[in-house]
Amino acid sequence: MLPHQRIYNAWVDSATPVCGSSYGKQLGDGLFEFRLREKDLLFRVFCHAYGDQIVLLLSGYDKGADPSKRRQQREIEQARKRLAAWKQWQRS
Repeated sequence: MLPHQRIYNAWVDSATPVCGSSYGKQLGDGLFEFRLREKDLLFRVFCHAYGDQIVLLLSGYDKGADPSKRRQQREIEQARKRLAAWKQWQRS
């Protein structure tokens, strides 16, 4: 199975909740981290679920290429800024 197929299957399979599993976790304020581990790949994607069918992809990177805490915090901060901007846009 290809990596994107694993993401899709993990995401839509109602028997596999993303948050609280090895696939992801809540980061607070509507932001969550989606994790993909596949052989040499270690991806992190930061998202926001909007309603039942829309997921906003806010930021992401290959943690295997740069595993530093500093990079992770920078990506999370970028995702939070994008989410805040999107929420502001929704209100206007």
